[in-house]
Amino acid sequence: MDEISVRAKGNGFTLPELIITVAILAIIMTIAAPSIFKHLASMEANRIKNQLESTFSLAKAESYIRRQNLLVCLSDAGGRCHRDSDKKILLFVDVNDNKHFDVQVDYLLDEQNLNPKYSKLSLRVGAKRHYTKFWGDSGKPRGHFGHIKYCPTSSYNDAMYQISFNQGGIVRHKPSSTHPTGCA
Repeated sequence: MDEISVRAKGNGFTLPELIITVAILAIIMTIAAPSIFKHLASMEANRIKNQLESTFSLAKAESYIRRQNLLVCLSDAGGRCHRDSDKKILLFVDVNDNKHFDVQVDYLLDEQNLNPKYSKLSLRVGAKRHYTKFWGDSGKPRGHFGHIKYCPTSSYNDAMYQISFNQGGIVRHKPSSTHPTGCA
């Protein structure tokens, strides 16, 4: 044997070693994957909770400071408000008073991308509205109180909660353990 073939033999893996290494990595990934997905789902739940709370707090403050009625809604990718949209949350001045965000007409104050992977969101406001209005004279959602439900869509996401807002404009996080969400 020459020197090159001896060196090449000592530097690589044999086929059985490679198969065993790949099998061990596959077992580790199989064991770790549920924990990783559960952690990712938990991080998403916290991120969305913080985004919703921040938007409602901003709506309350801005409506009172500006002395203008402001609308908050869940919207689809096209900016259309809907009770069960979950792409974005919009905070805007509804200039033409049609209860929807119109790019050319209305004034957008805040837009947060939600895009949940492990859940769905739904806004529940009285009279089946698709928005909540914060009144400029008080900064409160008078007659427009309700909540946004965060409901998991995957088996490894156990986070369920509501972000509620009352007539006093107080925003609260209510976990499903103390306030059942009714998520299916």
